[in-house]
Amino acid sequence: MSGGRAWWCLIGGVAAWEIYALRTDPERLLSRALDRGRATHPVANVACRAAVIATALHLCRAYPKRYARYDPFALLRLT
Repeated sequence: MSGGRAWWCLIGGVAAWEIYALRTDPERLLSRALDRGRATHPVANVACRAAVIATALHLCRAYPKRYARYDPFALLRLT
């Protein structure tokens, strides 16, 4: 599976879950679950923020060359 296809599968899965949650129980939305987790534990707050920043940098290909080895998606060979 190519990296682009993996991202589209992830986006489709998240969109499907959000639509399902909106129709059944809005408390199951991913944004609300993240908010509850971040409010509960400070480490969860840091982990959520780090995941968002790492994903944004990866998608923008904004990692400087000397830090490219720290790209978590490249380390996991997802793309």
